[in-house]
Formats: sequence, structure tokens, C-alpha cells
Amino acid sequence: MKKKDKNSPMEEGLQQAAEPVRRKKKRKKAPIIIGIVVILILVVRMASCALTPAAGAIVTTVTAQRGDLQESISTSGTVESEEVEVIFAPVAGKLGEVNVAVGDAVKAGDVLISYDMEEMEETLTQAALNQQKSTAVYNGAMADNSENQAKLVEANTNLEVLNQQIADNKSYLKDLQSKLSQSQRDTSNGLANESYELSNRLSRLNQEMEALDKTAPDYESQVQSIQQEIQAVNAQISRNSYLQSVATSTDYYAQMEQEIADVQERIADYEEYKSRMESQKTASEGSILDSYDKESYSADKQLADITYQQAEESYYEAKQGVCAEFDGIVTECSAASGATVADGAQLLTLKSSQNLKVAFQASKYDLEKLAVGQKAQVTILDQAYEGEVSKIDRMATLNESNTPMVGVEIHITNPDDRIILGLDAKLEIYTNQVQDALLIPVEAINADKEGDFLYVVENGVVVKRNIVCGISTDTYTEVKEGITQQDQIILSSYTTLEEGMAVTALPAQ
Repeated sequence: MKKKDKNSPMEEGLQQAAEPVRRKKKRKKAPIIIGIVVILILVVRMASCALTPAAGAIVTTVTAQRGDLQESISTSGTVESEEVEVIFAPVAGKLGEVNVAVGDAVKAGDVLISYDMEEMEETLTQAALNQQKSTAVYNGAMADNSENQAKLVEANTNLEVLNQQIADNKSYLKDLQSKLSQSQRDTSNGLANESYELSNRLSRLNQEMEALDKTAPDYESQVQSIQQEIQAVNAQISRNSYLQSVATSTDYYAQMEQEIADVQERIADYEEYKSRMESQKTASEGSILDSYDKESYSADKQLADITYQQAEESYYEAKQGVCAEFDGIVTECSAASGATVADGAQLLTLKSSQNLKVAFQASKYDLEKLAVGQKAQVTILDQAYEGEVSKIDRMATLNESNTPMVGVEIHITNPDDRIILGLDAKLEIYTNQVQDALLIPVEAINADKEGDFLYVVENGVVVKRNIVCGISTDTYTEVKEGITQQDQIILSSYTTLEEGMAVTALPAQ
């Protein structure tokens, strides 16, 4: 990766001071007159050294200067969209018109694909009819269930009352029958006792009649008296027989028997009504829905409701068509007019033309300098845009040379409609920056196993000076420790330098 830096005014001053030496290394052109002057000076110095060998080899020196330094990384990447939407079929159905093709630019709200609504209307109508049918079946089942529950409650309530009424009437009937039987027994026993006594009395009278003394002066009168008494007893016996024959035909017995008949009839009515209530109870209990039946009816209704709701939502969603949610470019399109698609089938891919980025691969050396939030300049088709490091991957991948590389993204903060996805973009990423730092030309820096160092001239001899470097550009490096602005730093020489070597310092022009 090539690095390129934009120099501050201080760097430009230092660059001008060191230009005679860098011109050879950097092949930068300078006015011819300056070159002639430099050559003359060198010739004079070399002649002077030849006449005075003790002066040592000629070296070009510079002094460190203070200034601002901006470190940057120059690279290139590919323009991509930060917002990518793979659009799937919102509902199943037959597609109508496909209004876009790959490469088309669209605006938010544009209808990209429409549906054939005739088929969607048929589906919605069927779902509505199924919902009506399911609702009717459910309501009918619930109404029947409520009626059966009411009948069961009625039957249970009536049975409880009927059982009590039957029991009460049976008890009353038993009392009536007992009273009637007791009355019949009492009457029959009384008349029987009376008949028995009358028979005994009649027998005694007959015996008395036979025992009379016919010779007694009052015999006739005694006979007559006994006969009268016998006649009275016979009359009583006749009355007793009559009463025995009509004992069960009195008003009392008739009323009792009628009351008994009425009670028996009521009991029979109650028994018949009880039988009907028991049948009603049995039928109601068998028709009442249990929890599983209710859940089944409810589930069927809910399923029909959901099916209709989904059909309705699908209908109106299909009626709206497939629309763009943002301004973008269609990069893929598999949809075809008239095709039948399933719910969730991939139709096209839309990439935002407003949220853009440039993606590139960074080496581990550049990665040390990169950080999210750093500013960058993005150049696309010779048009410059502002950018910012928005993402640095947390995993490296191997490139074709098996070198680990890390993906980095630069967000373009001011995109316009001229940017085309997939184009190459030049990047200038501004990594580190220092102000009022001590700066020296990069050509002056040497390195060994101990680190970076400089050669400086002290009292006419070469001295090795270890330094600590900061940020660096192609031309200048920040020095944090090891030198001052008074040090004569050797920029270049025409011989191999060694510490302690006598040299003649020639300040760089």
C-alpha cells in the first residue's frame, strides 16, 4: 500500500531547506540556477578540503524545525452501499407488472412490482365465506349448548321439587288410606259388637219366654212384655244389619275415597312429569359440550378468523405492491411478470444510493494507524467527497498472496447522484496529526538493531544519536526524543560515515 502525505506550511519550509539533497533521491526538479550554485559551492568546498585534509569529508546537514505534521494513508477501494435490502414477496400470489430492471435507480415509495389482484380477490372472498360459516357453526353450537345447560338446570330443579312432592303426596295418601281403613274398622267393629250384644239379648229374652210359669196369674202380661222387648231387639238387629250394609256408602267414606283418588292422580301426574324431566336431564347431559368440544369449536372459529385476517392483510398488502423503502439502485432482480410466487420468495435486491461507503483491505502495518472516526478524502471519477472511517473488521482474511488483510470501511458523508456503485475510489485517510512538533527529513534517519538513530556533527566529528520517532510522512518524521533544534543533523554524505569521523558540515540549501 502506498502512503502519501499532505504537508503543512512548516513541512514545506523544511522541504525547501533540504531540497538540494532530496532532489537526487526524489528526482524533484528545481530551477537550473540553484543547481549551478550548489555545484559551485561543492566544488569550492571540496577544493578547500583537498588543500586541508584535516577538515574531513563533506556532509550535508540540516537542523530540526518545529511544525505541524499530518500522517495519511493512500489507498483505493470499491464503492458499496451501506444499506442493502433483499426484497422478498410479502404475500403469495401472481405477480402483475415488474417495473424495474437491474441497474435502475429508484426513489423511496416507487412501486417496483405489482400483483395480479383478481386472484387475490378470489382468495379473500373464499376466506370471508369460510369465516362466516365457521362463525355460524360456532354460534349455533354455543346456543345449543346454552339451551341444553338451561334444560339441565330446569330438569335438576324440577326433579328435586317433584321428588319432594311425590314423597309428600305418598305420605299424605298413606295417611288418608290409614284413616279410611281405621274408620272402616271402627264402624265394622262397633256394628259387630252391637249385633253380638243384640243377639245375646234376643237369646236371653227367648230363654226368659220359655222359663215363664204358665200357671202364674200374670203369665199373659209377662209374655206380652217379653214379646214387646223381643220385637224391639229384632228392630235393633234389623237396623244394625242395615247399617253394616251401608257402612261404606256414607258421605264421609265417599269424601275420603275421593280425596284418596285425587292424591293418587296427582302422584301419577308427578311421576309422569318426573319421567319427562329425567329424560330431559339425560338428553341435556349428553348434548352439553365438554371443554374439548368447546376448544374444538373455538379453534375452528379462530382458525377461520385468522385465515380471513391474513387473506385481508395479504390482499391490501398486495394491492400496495412492492415498494422501495429508500432511494437506491436495483442490483438483482429475479421477479418476472405473471409468475406465481410463494410468500417470502426472493424478488430483487435494492442498495441505497444515499448511504454509501468505500471498502478496502488494510495490511497489519496500516492497521496500526487506522481508527474508527478518522477523516478521509474519497475521490470517485475525479470528484472529491468527504469520508470517515466507520468500521474496522475484527477478523483478518488471507488475500491471493496469503497475506492477512483486514476489511475497513469509509463512510461517505456527502454523497450525490454521480456516484456509481462498484466503481474504484481513491482514498486519502488522515490517520495521526501533531502540532508544533520537532520535524526532520526522513532521509536523515538510520536504523539498526537498537532502533532509530541520527548522525550529527559535534565539534567537527560524527556522533551517533539514538532517537525516538513519532508519526511520519513520505518526507518528514516527528522526533520525540534525542535531538534539539541546535543539532547539526547529517542529511547525506559522499562517503560512509562512522562515529568519530572528522567531517565538514555543509548546510542543505
